[in-house]
Amino acid sequence: RRFGAQFYVPNSPCWGLDNRTVAIRVPTGSSDAVRIEHRVAGADANPYLLMASVLAGVHHGLTNKIEPGAPVEGNSYEQNEQSLPNNLRDALRELDDSEVMAKYIDPKYIDIFVACKESELEEFEHSISDLEYNWYLHTV
Repeated sequence: RRFGAQFYVPNSPCWGLDNRTVAIRVPTGSSDAVRIEHRVAGADANPYLLMASVLAGVHHGLTNKIEPGAPVEGNSYEQNEQSLPNNLRDALRELDDSEVMAKYIDPKYIDIFVACKESELEEFEHSISDLEYNWYLHTV
């Protein structure tokens, strides 16, 4: 629900220098403080699975000599089409179909993780929030 240009959440797998609209940001600063910032995952992500996934992606890219492309300058939303999933259901589908992640994380774990998250999503989608009660109950 937090995906949208106004939240500075990336919409494509790109990178840039000190650019808050890209997926992988390299903040500028002293050479002693060089680091990367992963800007896609939210606060609700499992930090261990997130770190394992990021490291798997880095390893896959380095091992297979995948060129990252030029760093994005300016607003990446205006330069790149939406290609990252912008909802949990699509993200789970992509994880479930990922041959790359299956090489790094046991496919049995991925199956269980996806099933649990889909179950949580079903429950979430069938619940009625206080906001909906406030909006619609008073209208009747």
